[in-house]
Formats: sequence, structure tokens, C-alpha cells
Amino acid sequence: MGTLYRHFPTREALIEAAYRNELAAVCDAVPELLAKAPPIEALHTWMHRFIDYMTTKIGMADALRAVIASGGDPYAQSRSLLGDAVARLLDAAAAGDIRGDIEAADVLIGLSGISLAAGETSQRDQAGRLIDLMMDALRYRQGKLDRFSPDLPGL
Repeated sequence: MGTLYRHFPTREALIEAAYRNELAAVCDAVPELLAKAPPIEALHTWMHRFIDYMTTKIGMADALRAVIASGGDPYAQSRSLLGDAVARLLDAAAAGDIRGDIEAADVLIGLSGISLAAGETSQRDQAGRLIDLMMDALRYRQGKLDRFSPDLPGL
């Protein structure tokens, strides 16, 4: 117990460290995923890991609010680290697997929406289907399927 309190003098410091550790694990997985699978599969796998991470974060919401109330900022580097991880995956997959006009922030907003809509553990199957839908959207290319054009008759 003494060792724990030497490293984390408060409960909030421990919670913040745990949160940052989980964030690092999600972001640090990118090189390994890219080494083991084609980029499009690595992106898909990473998206599932992100939803798992967000599910954990939802479970930690009260504890994270306590960290913020005590003056901590567990989210200080989150956006940058996550953005860099997604950008690396998108860059790897951009060689013909996905659209070229997608930015990392777009993917993160989509995944955040999925986690808000289906972030409970009991909704994991639904989150998986939404990730698959998002992957289909990332593969869509203008001209291959243009049924959403306002110039088509009947729209």
C-alpha cells in the first residue's frame, strides 16, 4: 500500500494514471496491428479496440469527473494521441482501400457517436454492426455508387 501511495498520492492520481494507461494501450497497438494485418483490417480491429476503451471510460465517468474536480486533466493528450493513431491507420489504408478525403477527426467523431449510442457492454453486437457500417462508408468511392446524387430521377 505504501508503494502505491508513493506513486499515486491520491485516489484521483491513480484513476488518472489508469485512464492514461488505457489510452496509451489503445494508441500503442497501431504498429502491431499494421504489422500483423492489411491496413484495412488493422483499422477495423483498432476501431473495435477503441469502442472497448470507450466502454471502459463510460464505466469510469464518475471517477474521471472526480479527477477533473480535483484539478486534474485526464484528457489533456487524448485527442492528440488518438488522432495520431487514427491518422497512421488511415495513411496506411489510403493506398486504395479507403476514401482519400477522410480525416482522423472524422473517424474519431464517428466512433465517439457509436460509443455514445451503443457503448454499453450489452450493446457490443450493435456497436460491431455500426463499426461495419462505418467501414463500408470509408470504402465508398464517388462514381462507384452514385445513387445519392440529386440529379437522379425520382429524388
